[in-house]
Amino acid sequence: MHISPNYFLIFEAGGFIFFILIVVRKIFQRNWTGIFELVSCAVFGMILEIGNTYLAHTYSYSPNFLVNLAHVPVAIGLGWSVVIYCAMLLSDQYNLPWTLRPFMDALTAVILDVAMDAIAIRLGFWHWAIPLDKEWYGVPFENLVGWILVVLAFSFLIRFLRTLNHRRTMTKFLMILSPFLSYLGLLVGLAVFSLIAILPYQINNWASLLQFQYSPDLSIMMNPQVELWKIILFTVIMTELLHIVVWSLIKYRHNYLRNFDLVSFTALTGIHLLFLSAIFTQGIYRESLILAVISVVTLIIHLIIHLLPYIINRKTVYIFNTVKEATEHGEQRLGEVVKATLK
Repeated sequence: MHISPNYFLIFEAGGFIFFILIVVRKIFQRNWTGIFELVSCAVFGMILEIGNTYLAHTYSYSPNFLVNLAHVPVAIGLGWSVVIYCAMLLSDQYNLPWTLRPFMDALTAVILDVAMDAIAIRLGFWHWAIPLDKEWYGVPFENLVGWILVVLAFSFLIRFLRTLNHRRTMTKFLMILSPFLSYLGLLVGLAVFSLIAILPYQINNWASLLQFQYSPDLSIMMNPQVELWKIILFTVIMTELLHIVVWSLIKYRHNYLRNFDLVSFTALTGIHLLFLSAIFTQGIYRESLILAVISVVTLIIHLIIHLLPYIINRKTVYIFNTVKEATEHGEQRLGEVVKATLK
């Protein structure tokens, strides 16, 4: 199947454009802490991608990307930053307690990955070390769990740091270490997930278990029994994640804000639409119609999550309020610059 290079360009350019757009908006808002969080998230994205590709060797990126660092496209690191930060902006609209928002962030992100990853490998963006008909249509289940852990770890840490005094030296030190601490949390979570999935297999093969030697043979993760337990664990994790988010939305339904974040909506919806369009323009639907169904369903779920506060409060919705405020603030800042220049 012939793959148009335009998808590489659109994907890569989109990562840079939306990252810069969010940074510019933070500059207009004079939100320097927000800029630091965004850059930290991008650093975190590059650390986890470089670390995962060199430690696990379970996937590799296409050389068709233009800007790379240690064989990892920089747009991927920026993309992580955009996805995580836009997911956080989305959950902020619901005005939930900060301890619950990371769970909604993780759900928003994994819904995106469920639709995106299986299509991205068919576009040649990256390659997993398993066949396309294995696990989640060619994507290991531990990657889906990894998406949940990545967003959960970073979002929870950043939101916790927001509750601290930013002037304290310890808080600044933790903010600098946030990408590394988040990556450590991801590694611990994936290690626990893998060990639980492998344990039944090891018990059945008790002779190897009695040797008390752990060999990091990643091929064992593809064993049919281990794959079954990965499916079970992923299902349990997703069920609990949905349970927490739905319970939170019901309990705090009267707290929903009325401020629609256009950048968050555009960025996340754009990613959904990009890969949905690829299914039909590249003929992927002929190979696997189920991927088209999954992509449409996840897009609908994404739209419901984004628009739910405004479906409930239809009479008091100001969708372009953010744009209006940003424009007025920008005009005010421009007027100040002009006056200072004329002086």
